[in-house]
Amino acid sequence: MPRFPVKQESIKNQIAIITGSDYKHITKVLRLRPGDEITLFNEDGIEYTGRIEEIGTRDLKVIILSSRCVKTESNLNITLIQGIPKGDKMDLIVEKATELGVKTIIPAITERTQIRNTEKLKRWQRIAIESSKQCRRTTPPIILEPKGFNEAINISHQSELKLIFYEKNDDSLTNIINNLTQLPVNITICIGSEGGFSEKEVAIAKEKGFTPVGLGPRILRTETASIVAVSILQFVFGDIGTRG
Repeated sequence: MPRFPVKQESIKNQIAIITGSDYKHITKVLRLRPGDEITLFNEDGIEYTGRIEEIGTRDLKVIILSSRCVKTESNLNITLIQGIPKGDKMDLIVEKATELGVKTIIPAITERTQIRNTEKLKRWQRIAIESSKQCRRTTPPIILEPKGFNEAINISHQSELKLIFYEKNDDSLTNIINNLTQLPVNITICIGSEGGFSEKEVAIAKEKGFTPVGLGPRILRTETASIVAVSILQFVFGDIGTRG
C-alpha cells in the first residue's frame, strides 16, 4: 500500500488533507481514485490506514480508518558527516543512509572536496522523504546545509563514539568496538569524499575527540564506505539483524 507523510495539523475530524507533490503523485502517477486505500504516517511514529474520499483540483481528502503506533526508528542517533562527492553519488548516500536509520546527515566541504558550492540540499531532502516512504521510516533524517569540515565536526560534541574513517590508519573498527567500555547511543562518523581526508583534517578531528579508524585492507569508494560503516554500527549497536 502506498505510504505518504502527513502533518498532524492536516488531520481534523478523522479526515486528512493531502496537497502538493504527494497529491500529484497520488493522482497523476499512481492514478488512485476515491475508494482506494493508502497509508499515511507522521513524525510521532503514528501510521494511519486511510481511504481516499474525494479528489479536488488541488487537494484530496482521506478518511482515517485506523491508526497504530509503529517503531521503525533506530535506537541509535547516528550522525553522518559526509564529504560531498562528485556527480550524483550523494543522492545514493542519502537514500541508503535513510534506509539504514541515520538520524542526521551533514554534507561537508573538506580539503579534497571538489564540490565547493552546491544547491542540492532540497533535492537531498526530497530523496530522504521518498526513501522514508519506501523503507517505512516515520521520520526522515535531518539534512543540514553544507558546512566546512571544522564546523561540521564541532556539531558532534555530545556523541559518545566519534569516528573518522581514514585509509592510512591501521586500527580497525573491530578493535574500537571491542575496546568500548559502554554501549554508545549517540554516534558520529566522518567519511571523506574522493581522496579521503588530509592528515591535517585527521589531526583536527582527533583534537575534537574523534578516533581514526580503517575499514579493512581495500580502499572503498566514498559511497561504499558510508554504507558499510553505518551498516556495521547498526548491526553491532542498533537494530539491523533484529526482529521487527
